[in-house]
Amino acid sequence: MSANIIVSQNVYVCEKYTENGIPINPINKLEAKSYGKSANILIDNKKSFESNILYLFIDKLNDGKYIPFDSKILKIEKNQTWAAREYVFIEAGTYEIYFLNSNEKRIASTKLEVISEIESIMSKDLGNSQFVFCDMIVNDRPMNPISQLSLSAQGNDIYAFINNYSAFNSDRITVKTYKRSENSDEYKELISTKKFKVTPRWSITFFKLSFSEPGDYKIDVNEKNNKLIVSKIFTVIN
Repeated sequence: MSANIIVSQNVYVCEKYTENGIPINPINKLEAKSYGKSANILIDNKKSFESNILYLFIDKLNDGKYIPFDSKILKIEKNQTWAAREYVFIEAGTYEIYFLNSNEKRIASTKLEVISEIESIMSKDLGNSQFVFCDMIVNDRPMNPISQLSLSAQGNDIYAFINNYSAFNSDRITVKTYKRSENSDEYKELISTKKFKVTPRWSITFFKLSFSEPGDYKIDVNEKNNKLIVSKIFTVIN
């Protein structure tokens, strides 16, 4: 008689990991500053992955339900038994982190609580508005949302998508981009100011932004009377 061996995959959020994929200082709670906190998300599959692609999904708890928040694609090498991805958490909240294989079957999951030193920029400034950075816009919808931009891998340009869920009631919006000062939590350096025309009855709009240097940025979107519509912090890496 033969017995079936059950292999349990594990997902870790950790500060670092060894060259063999062993997590160092795994955590289930993370304290983030206003500009975010990076951590490594690692999956230990215990055996070789069956495909060369993994899908990383991050959902955020909202009103008792986990809502899709972000997603990434990880490329897997032959015979690889583990994979890791660095991720910057900015918004406070409870997250479910999980991986799907190429057949869209969930492999493993974990949960993480993020505590912010101040109220999340999203919850404080946006209210019910949605502000998303993404690779492209298709049919007025953001595709491939991202939490940070890699200049070497993705280039300088990124799309910003806003769903205000109600009319802007303005025919123009002003977008101001500030950079966080080195060794400081403040965003004082004004990088650019752009103005875009909108139709007052619109509730959705999008525009393109360009970044040339790595750093932490704050993007403020104001109506023509300088009333803040939405604000979001974004990270750019090399």
